[in-house]
Amino acid sequence: MNEWIIRHEMVIRLSCFFGILILMAIWEMIAPCRQLVASKTVRWLNNFGIVFFNTLLLRLIFPTAAVGLAVLAEQNQWGLLNNINLSLWLAIIFSIILLDGIIYLQHVLFHALPLLWRLHRMHHADIDFDVTTGPRFHPIEIILSMLIKFAAIMALGSPVVAVLLFEVIR
Repeated sequence: MNEWIIRHEMVIRLSCFFGILILMAIWEMIAPCRQLVASKTVRWLNNFGIVFFNTLLLRLIFPTAAVGLAVLAEQNQWGLLNNINLSLWLAIIFSIILLDGIIYLQHVLFHALPLLWRLHRMHHADIDFDVTTGPRFHPIEIILSMLIKFAAIMALGSPVVAVLLFEVIR
């Protein structure tokens, strides 16, 4: 199963990302919550440019990504869940909940600490608020976030499928 996940990770993640993005964009066109101030075309090009740059940067710096690290942790028996006897379903649920909690704590810290806020405010500095605002982050924040996620995956020993599900859900 892990080999299948590794082979199809990119397709799964991109399909989910673009599928949800398209659905949300259509929803915003049909029933907008607010009037936009700036040009949607310019904002979308800028925001998607940032997302594309951040994705490329992460793939260059961390070619294995989170799923690859989960495979490595499993092969080397790193982390809590690789060293206790827990059913796969419980390990998946436990991993998703803990990974989400850790990323939430990271978000709180990025709001609370002035140095981290300077990076995170790029996410909040969008003139308008729509479907493209969510993935808009400073490149250094994305790198720090990935390092935090890597540490959590290694410490937990999260199953590969749990990491993929977490990446898709979040």
